[in-house]
Amino acid sequence: MAESKVGPLSLCIALAALLLASCANPTPVPTLPPPPPQQPGNPPPPGPTPGTQPLPPLPTAQAGPPAAQDLFRFIQTVHVTPDEGYLTGGFARINYVPATDKFVVTFGGELARPSGGCKDRGYSYKEYTLQLEETGRSGTFSCDVVDAGSAMVENAYYFAAMARKAESVGWHLLKIDAGTWSTSVDTFFPVDYPTEGEADPMVTFVNGQIDISSGYSLTGKPPEPSDPPGTFGTHHQLFSPDLEFIEKHIVTEPAHVHGSYMVYVDGVYHLVTADSYQGDVIVAHYDANWQYLGSKTLIRQAHFSTGLVFDGQLFYLAYTDTSQRSEPGFFPVYLNIHLAAFDRDWNLVDDIPVTDYAVADNKQTGRPWVILHGNRLYVSYDLDTMDPVTRSEDLKGQAIVSVYELAAMP
Repeated sequence: MAESKVGPLSLCIALAALLLASCANPTPVPTLPPPPPQQPGNPPPPGPTPGTQPLPPLPTAQAGPPAAQDLFRFIQTVHVTPDEGYLTGGFARINYVPATDKFVVTFGGELARPSGGCKDRGYSYKEYTLQLEETGRSGTFSCDVVDAGSAMVENAYYFAAMARKAESVGWHLLKIDAGTWSTSVDTFFPVDYPTEGEADPMVTFVNGQIDISSGYSLTGKPPEPSDPPGTFGTHHQLFSPDLEFIEKHIVTEPAHVHGSYMVYVDGVYHLVTADSYQGDVIVAHYDANWQYLGSKTLIRQAHFSTGLVFDGQLFYLAYTDTSQRSEPGFFPVYLNIHLAAFDRDWNLVDDIPVTDYAVADNKQTGRPWVILHGNRLYVSYDLDTMDPVTRSEDLKGQAIVSVYELAAMP
């Protein structure tokens, strides 16, 4: 086991409550035009029960950054859940499966009936044609009801969920053949908790390895959104394509939180994250040996940049806008999903709101993801409703996919 330290702590933002929530009397929701729906993206901070003390004033809705170029053309929005089989859907991820020439959307939530050996909750998939029409093929592949991350590598679907085994804290790891949805690897991997967090794991394929990552705490205690700057970072556990552990790297320079994503381009790791939970989205660069090369601020007042893809010329980023925040104190915060494009030097090319909910809409979005297939970008995310009095999420979140065509190919 090799370990390298590159730089401070991690922020633990667990959203398992979403998967534990129920959704009464669901009705099928048809595909709708914009604006696209949403759901919780980031967890409420610890504190008093909502409604037990005066709430801060509502913030004023703010527009996103101006677009440098009209790159994205909206096509459609698809509601993956609820339906007759799945009552809620969080941690939504859309991926393309070469073996079937189909899309699959994976999500966790409450089941309408037992599925895949799971009684009432779990992580499931639904298959779609390239026109995003349901094929009728679906199923449940894990009974986990907690934070999870995943990624598709060719036809292999990698899944990591928060887990405990005896006295150990870590991840439940799966490798699944997405053509048949048969599991080839099912194992538990412990982390050095609480210094190494397990919440909201990132799963990505970089430099020939599977990187599973979460928050790292320099204070040696479970991280919180209120932790001071400079006390957090991420730990990266690297695995072979068969999920055999190789080594880990601890990255704390620059200070950043988890809720991030990474790609490997031209011998450089590009980690898009946030400098703090209440801060800005940044990109940090590391060489092939995980040595820090520098960083750049990309988006002000944003976090949970959990979707990132590179097409050879442009980086496409799905992130969570936090500009509708309460002052002072940040919470309650009213989140929207954005889609942005950057050139190879990480200069902004375009930035659009995928969702554009105002405070009065009582909606909450989160956990965005993006893939590129052909000339289209597919952004999946979560949508929940909020109580207009307490401003707490109803925890009946649903899985959504919005589609954009690249109007001007780079």
